[in-house]
Parts: sequence; structure tokens; C-alpha cells
Amino acid sequence: MFKQSIQKLLCGAVICQTAYEAEYLYLKAESQHDKVNDFLSNLDRKLTYLDSADAYYCTFNQVDESNQHELSQLFSEMRGTFRPLVEFLDLLLTATQADLPIRAKSVLNINELFEPFEHDQTLSEQLRRLTSIKPFKTNKTETREQLVMVFQKLEEMQYFVRKNTGSSRYYATARFDLIYLLIEFLNDAELVSLPEQEKSQQDELLF
Repeated sequence: MFKQSIQKLLCGAVICQTAYEAEYLYLKAESQHDKVNDFLSNLDRKLTYLDSADAYYCTFNQVDESNQHELSQLFSEMRGTFRPLVEFLDLLLTATQADLPIRAKSVLNINELFEPFEHDQTLSEQLRRLTSIKPFKTNKTETREQLVMVFQKLEEMQYFVRKNTGSSRYYATARFDLIYLLIEFLNDAELVSLPEQEKSQQDELLF
């Protein structure tokens, strides 16, 4: 489990009970947590705990010239998905009429979303626009097919997991909670210029 946890962390996984229960329980044990952290320290990284979602992920110990290029590339990739993710979350709030955004351990039944999207022209039009851009781009024209594709893509991106293949129930992972922090950070920074950013928040938010 040590090797498995390390590999997932270094690949950018957000380890929470929903997405990776075995690794999550492994890291909850203080002795194993320290063992993983000691190993990561040799790579100038550390195990970071996301309190709001009860999850773990890997961050750099500090931002400097040695990892500037890697972080710049990472931010460029992440920022490319922010707009469609935010649009999806906004659509979801409207469709479900929820007061709070989706968080780790939230459960959504996609079958319950078909009706509002099919009967609200504004929602269906926004969904059509969402599925015209990456990472949700599709040639599907039916609202149900578009919505299914969006959820499948989010499952592929590890924002959702399903307990059984083909299930209509999607369980949100802690990756949603992390993206909220990243969006907040980028909003504060506006344009990411890593050499000039000396905020402690970077150390906690950067993989």
C-alpha cells in the first residue's frame, strides 16, 4: 500500500475516502502518514491534508527555480479546464436548486437531472455550449446524451466515482474541494507569475 499510495500522489491524485478508500485509510494511520511524508521529502515534496474535504494530496515543499517550469506547465493545463468546470458547477446549482456547491461525498443521481435540463431551454442551451468546448466537447445532440457524456468525462477526470459500472449514482470526490481552492487562488493572483508569487498558499495548492 505504501508504493501504491506514493504512485497515486505523485501522479496528482487527491486521496479521499470516496475515490481511494484503501489508500485513504492507510494515510490516516499516523505511522504510515509519516513514512510517506519522509519519502516525499526526498523529492522536495510533502503530503498535504485538505481539512475541508478530509483528503490528502502531494505538494512541493517550496516554489523556486528548480520547479518553476513544471509548475507553470501545470497551471497552464489546469487553467484550461477551469472555465468549463465552473460553468458545469453553475449549471448544476441551477438544475438542482441547491444552496451549496457540490463537495466531497455529495451524491448525484443523473436520472434526476434529465428532466430539468430537458424542460428548461436556458439550461439545455448552456449544456449545449458546455459540450462544444474541451474537455466536454462532443458531437452528441440529445440533451440526455450530452449530460451523460459530461458526467462520464468528470468520472474519467476523477471528480466523480461510481460504485458500480452503469450506475446512475455519482459520488463526488475531494477533487471538487481542491478545485475551489485553486480557483480562489487564481482569482487572487489573476495571472500566475510563479517567480513573483511568494505566498504560502502556493505551497499548499500546487501539486
